[in-house]
Amino acid sequence: MDEHFVQGIVGGVLNRHKNHTLDEKRIHTLMVEIAANIDVAHHYTNVKGLAKDNPLNIQMWKGYKPNEEELSKEYLEYWTCDHCGKNTHEIDYDYLGNGTNHLQCELKLETEGE
Repeated sequence: MDEHFVQGIVGGVLNRHKNHTLDEKRIHTLMVEIAANIDVAHHYTNVKGLAKDNPLNIQMWKGYKPNEEELSKEYLEYWTCDHCGKNTHEIDYDYLGNGTNHLQCELKLETEGE
């Protein structure tokens, strides 16, 4: 959506309410009406360009990462579980045990030792 289109929607909403006093409740009503009008208009406007031309949209909705770098061998070796040998670089910190080990591997080792 281009800027002039959005300005037209906002202007139309403000024009409909020009004879009313602007209190806090009226401002919230205007915000909701503007958002609803933009949402409805969005369905009827032509989409310009391809998703690849707008990396923000494609990253948000499809997980596209055009500049994904190759992970170095040293990095992957550092983020390796000592117990199972699998990489832990994509594991959430809540699921890591001591150092770079999987929490599950740590717990298994602890229960086996008892």
